[in-house]
Amino acid sequence: MPIVKIADGPDINLVRTGPVGGVPIVFIHALGLDLTLWEHQFQEFGRDHDVVAFDLPGHGLSGGMDAPPTFASMARVAAGVLRYLNAGPVHLVGLSVGGMIAQTLAVTSPEMVRSLSLVATSCTFPDTVRKVIRERARVTREGGMEAIVPLHLERWFPPDFRTRRPDMLDRMGKILFRQNKEFHAAMWDMVVTLDVEQGLSALTCPVLVVAGEDDLSASPAAGQLIVNQIDAATLQVMPGSGHFPPLECPEVFNALLRSFLGRA
Repeated sequence: MPIVKIADGPDINLVRTGPVGGVPIVFIHALGLDLTLWEHQFQEFGRDHDVVAFDLPGHGLSGGMDAPPTFASMARVAAGVLRYLNAGPVHLVGLSVGGMIAQTLAVTSPEMVRSLSLVATSCTFPDTVRKVIRERARVTREGGMEAIVPLHLERWFPPDFRTRRPDMLDRMGKILFRQNKEFHAAMWDMVVTLDVEQGLSALTCPVLVVAGEDDLSASPAAGQLIVNQIDAATLQVMPGSGHFPPLECPEVFNALLRSFLGRA
């Protein structure tokens, strides 16, 4: 795993697998987790694609930030990773907060993005949801990761998946518990500012939006709002899935992503 030094940014833990060449597929993980979220995609796409994933600042094995995170600063880090790859525009895949960062990068640096796959994410929030997000930041600061982690796991995964895969909840919970509570709260402070809806209309690259049918955090309606802004966008709803289609139903998700990338 190389540790990449980003100009004017933290050290970034990066994994690259598969044959180098062609258009790389670059994966950006969700809030509080790390690049291991994409293990099923490493296995599937690493056979015949140049596949890259990295830990966001303050996550996994990457370094921290000198200032509170913002979507602009996170997008600059992602851009730094793409410049390090020196491989031209990429197929960019982001989940949840990773999808928000991917949208920000695509809007601000469209020349870096060949295609955009947005999974379980949003482009803006109504005021009622922003209030809920501020509450998550408060709970984290006051109660620590012990208070917020159970709430995340209950909201992220549908009851059936929680019953069938307690191992996965245990794994996700342990990754979350490694985060510093102040940084985790600051990430929620960042999320509450999300508003890229108006900028999406300028995108011309192919866009795939994937929403879990049972996702309480980024509903199919949130996915449809993204699609409504972009001419070259399509929405696919994953039946029975919650907030993590690449983990909950990897075979179906991988087939969907492969089909999309084959046309992009």
